[in-house]
Amino acid sequence: MATKAGWAPRHEAIRRRRQRMLFTIGLFVLAMLTLGRAHWVTQLDKSLLSRAEHRIHSVGARVRARPSSTTLKAAPVDGLPAGMVLGYFYDPGNAGNAASMLNHYLPVLSGIIPFWYTIQANGSISGQTNPAVLRLAQKHNLWTFALVENMAGQSVFGPLLNNSVARSRAIDNMLTLVEDNGYDGINLDWEGIAATERNAFTQFVAQLSTTFHRHGYYVTLSVPAETANQPGNSWTGAYNYSRLAKSADLLMIMAYDQHWAGGSPGPIASPTWVQSVLKYTLSVVPPSKVVLGIPGYGYDWGGSGTTALSYGQAKTLANQYGKSTGSNHFEYVQNGQVHSVWFENTTSFLSKIKLVSGYELRGIALWRLGIEDPKIWNFLQ
Repeated sequence: MATKAGWAPRHEAIRRRRQRMLFTIGLFVLAMLTLGRAHWVTQLDKSLLSRAEHRIHSVGARVRARPSSTTLKAAPVDGLPAGMVLGYFYDPGNAGNAASMLNHYLPVLSGIIPFWYTIQANGSISGQTNPAVLRLAQKHNLWTFALVENMAGQSVFGPLLNNSVARSRAIDNMLTLVEDNGYDGINLDWEGIAATERNAFTQFVAQLSTTFHRHGYYVTLSVPAETANQPGNSWTGAYNYSRLAKSADLLMIMAYDQHWAGGSPGPIASPTWVQSVLKYTLSVVPPSKVVLGIPGYGYDWGGSGTTALSYGQAKTLANQYGKSTGSNHFEYVQNGQVHSVWFENTTSFLSKIKLVSGYELRGIALWRLGIEDPKIWNFLQ
């Protein structure tokens, strides 16, 4: 799969233009002074993630100076390679082995989407950057998109989207986050927005994209999967695919949780359902702007509730009860309770990869690195 390395000349040219522009601006400012004028994918999985409320730390590497606000650039989507392989990256508590984990994926990844930051209703952002991970990613020319999320849904996004001060603060904070840490852009994973905020969210993304494109950065969105346009749907109604795609550079379609933790057992993302998602998506969004989100997790329905599982946990459970992992489904009985386990393995993964190649999408994004069947990477070398 393509990596960022092949696009280095273009980015170097952009940097040189920025440097020349900043030099010119610097001379102008100096002259004036002389004159005295002076950012539920799987709701259950994410609920297990600790939310660091520490101050955001800067990496210091690849800091990009802001160009003049009057220097408009075209949306930078054309600078992205085809066949991207992206991974959502999460390291609980900024664990010391996080960089080592990323190192394992370097031969196959095009980029990472670090799950580190949370936005509040007033537009402020909390979180903790792992500098070692970003330095490693940037050293190997991986694309990096800072994921900004909040799983509180409507209680956060209603006030945020309907307050001009909060919106402006959010955009400025996300731009600072990207600039200070050398990211290529932002990723909004804003889930649970009320359907009534459909227009407000669309307008916010347009405003965000205008600002980010002016400074040469990308705007990407992680959006829930749809099989039809349903403006009144309580979970997906806020996401107007066609209008969002006019502003944002990439739509990462979270084609998972077909059967979710709070519902009945079933496939996490069956090929038939994913194909329906893609059929609708591509009827309103250019394929060059579509990244297919692919799951690496599973669920165990039964007993007193539902448990999210990594592939490794599902395999251990299957071995414990003498079940096969050749299929991505098995059942077992524990304390008189029937459990139904569905998970993602190499076979189910490949069924979705075939869809990507058939539709010529921009690429794929795995939720999330470290929980998948490791054999899938044999097919992405």
